Amino acid sequence: MPFSRSNLNVRLIFSYLLILGVGGLVTSIVGSWIVSSTIMRQARRSVDRDLSMAKTLYGQQLQVLLHRLHLAVTTPSLERLLDEKDAAKARARLALLSSESSLDFAGLTDAQGRIRHATAERLQGEDGSAALSVVAAAMSGRPAAGTEIAPLRLLGADEPAQRRPDTSTEAGAEGRLALVAAVPLRTADGSVSGVLYAGVRLDRPGALADPIWELLFRGDRYEGRETGVVMLFQQNHQIALSTRSLTGEPTQSASLPASAHTATLGRGEGYLGRALLEGEPYISAYSPLRDPGGRIVGVLQVGVLERVYSSIRDRVILSFFGIATVGFIFILATTYYIIRSITQPIGQMVAATHNIAAGRFDQEVPAGLPGEVGLLAESFNTMLHSLRQMKADLEEWGRTLEEKVEHRTQELISMQARVAQSERLASLGMLAAGVAHEVNNPLGGILALTALTLEDMPREDPNRENLEEVIKQTARCRDIVKGLLEFSRESEITAEPVDLNKILQETLSLVARQAHFFNIIVTSRFHPGLPPVMADGSQLQQVFLNVIINAVQAMEEKGSLEITTRPCSENRFVEALISDSGPGIPPEKIDHIFDPFFTTKPSGQGTGLGLSIAYGIVRKHGGMITASGSLGQGTTFTIRIPAALSQQPA
Repeated sequence: MPFSRSNLNVRLIFSYLLILGVGGLVTSIVGSWIVSSTIMRQARRSVDRDLSMAKTLYGQQLQVLLHRLHLAVTTPSLERLLDEKDAAKARARLALLSSESSLDFAGLTDAQGRIRHATAERLQGEDGSAALSVVAAAMSGRPAAGTEIAPLRLLGADEPAQRRPDTSTEAGAEGRLALVAAVPLRTADGSVSGVLYAGVRLDRPGALADPIWELLFRGDRYEGRETGVVMLFQQNHQIALSTRSLTGEPTQSASLPASAHTATLGRGEGYLGRALLEGEPYISAYSPLRDPGGRIVGVLQVGVLERVYSSIRDRVILSFFGIATVGFIFILATTYYIIRSITQPIGQMVAATHNIAAGRFDQEVPAGLPGEVGLLAESFNTMLHSLRQMKADLEEWGRTLEEKVEHRTQELISMQARVAQSERLASLGMLAAGVAHEVNNPLGGILALTALTLEDMPREDPNRENLEEVIKQTARCRDIVKGLLEFSRESEITAEPVDLNKILQETLSLVARQAHFFNIIVTSRFHPGLPPVMADGSQLQQVFLNVIINAVQAMEEKGSLEITTRPCSENRFVEALISDSGPGIPPEKIDHIFDPFFTTKPSGQGTGLGLSIAYGIVRKHGGMITASGSLGQGTTFTIRIPAALSQQPA
């Protein structure tokens, strides 16, 4: 078939246009889907984090309520109130306590759980332990707090209709959802003489939903509308709602969506999905609320306006398509120009290219042709030489490509993890410093005043034990604040050449004589020719001390500890490996062990700051600290510090 230049131009342009159009369309659709799913997935993660913070504040409210009652029972006047005969006077005293502590109801029972006095009238003689499970728990001698449906007779007057569930329903007739707590009153011999109980109704405006909303969403608005919403449900009925409509009036009450109802009230699980409020979709997370007996009594919901994220998604997708369209037009115009310029001399070279197309790279195009064809022939021959070399290089490079890609990928993942960890620690360090400074002064005042009170109190006073416990717990809080300050403080590093083996030996001598080291077998493998490191010796000693004590506690003070030092990376770094024979760390937790406040120890036995402080010190020295291991195989911490020679100028 004779060569036709115009037909070749048309075919090349049409073929390229088809490939570019289909490829661009597929790429745009896939890219838009990826962008959309990524943004919405991030939105769901954000809502899930907000729900976690809301549940944390919920738990803190219970602890605050229990703490207020603890303080109340230490007053002698409350013990005398148990024997008060004048019901009106006793009720007034309880009402004052409720007002001072922002409580909705309170009462006193005797040792048998019968109500002696209460803020609500006509409750004297009723069985308080049957009405509230926390009262029954406090009668056994232990304080208790939780979420319960408080009977209506304990609450007194009803709340306004817009903030309570339909009383015709079974849930509304049973009572009102409330945070309740109870603490025992003890006689001089330590026996329980009565119980002080109190509670806060969750359907009261400002009780819990509004404080949670203030913490999570205050000031966040989109197109004149609050972006966040916090709801509380008693069973399937909304009892508290934080958000307001565009007019500033409270939004209409709502019920749980069917899917959320099935997950939370049916199966007792959390739920993350989409919910409508006043016709607007919200990305919402739900968590069931249980009473001390484990019964599901309500649901906590946190939601974010979906339009906040969908508008971002739409803008990104439109920008993506706009850029793709401009690029498509530019590529099309460029392609047409290039194809037209190269197809003019190509007819004279068709015969020569048949051999090359057959795979014979040894036959070159004659270079004696005039004009542009000659230049094209020379370029063609040069390309042929390059193709030969590239073919050989590609064959060689292809054999090692997979290994190189895997190595670079692992380096990138490791670098991203270290950057994310550093940013998270920096942000949390700033937050920790602010919180610690705000808390430190009140703690010091509490500790000092309590100690002075304890010095003036007779040893036989029944309240002495309570004050000693206050001092103990306040001191613990002070230690936690001290840890926060150490974690957040940007301390100066006094760097000098130090011997890592000597620092480890000094660290072991500090702890070897302690009781929890008696059943630990320590094996040291110190490299004799270890180069010195440029570091602050005292700070490195703190790092090793934190890691060693953490290992001993993980082994429950019984097992073996192996410490190894060695040079690495051509003596540019020095490594210290600390391995224990403990139970190991679960794979899902090993990436979080350097996060502040993360700990695998039981509640009250650790602050979760030791490894975070160690991580910050090592990073400031230009090194890195990692942990490895598996369940049942122990844990190995690897601490890498730059050698002193590697930090000197070349």
